[in-house]
Order: sequence, then C-alpha cells, then structure tokens
Amino acid sequence: DSALRIVIADKSAHMRETVRRVLANHPNCTVVGEAATLLEAVRITRAKDPHIALLDIDLALNETAPRLRTIAESFPRLHVIVMLNEDSDDYRAAVAERWGYSCIAKDKAEVDLARLLIATRRALA
Repeated sequence: DSALRIVIADKSAHMRETVRRVLANHPNCTVVGEAATLLEAVRITRAKDPHIALLDIDLALNETAPRLRTIAESFPRLHVIVMLNEDSDDYRAAVAERWGYSCIAKDKAEVDLARLLIATRRALA
C-alpha cells in the first residue's frame, strides 16, 4: 500500500473533521486515527504505524519538550507536522528550533498540507 498513513491529533473535533476533509482530496492518503490528546495520538501511532502525525500546537505546548523529543525518538520514521492556530514566521521558526518539526497554518491547511504531503512522500521514497 503506497498510501500515506496519517494520524490527526487536535483537541477540536471540528478541526479534526476539517483536516479529514482536506485529506479526502488527496487519494494517496489514509487517516488511520484521530485523537483529542497527545496520549491518544501516541497509542494510535504505536498501533497503526502512521507516516505522518498532524499535531495541534496546543497539544504540543501542553507537553514538555523532552516528552515530545522522546516521542520523536520512539517513532523515528514518523513525520510530525504541527498545526498552528496563528501563522507567523516566528512561530514556524520556534517550532523548528524547539522540536525540529514542520508546520502548517490551520487556516491555510489545504495549501500547506498539500505541499508537505508531497515532500513527505518524496522523503519516504
């Protein structure tokens, strides 16, 4: 199966639905699970081995940097993309510096996500 397996982790059910609808426009993507907490996302990741985790910035901020780094080390092939509530170069730089993850803006999810899905597919090839 060449589909990108994706887990969506956002405290907002509405945002998870929105992201799911965006991903429906990408036929080579499969949502393998949705989570409202980081702990749920980790459980899904262990069970389903996704390629990508879309992580709400609020979930990331509620965790300590060492815990997020532990998750990254536990799932070295997992591409984490942080979904930002407010897009800015400063936020993107802070996420990259603190965790080394890519970002998308929630209000620009369709455009940003498409670009990162292509990049992730290339990285996995």
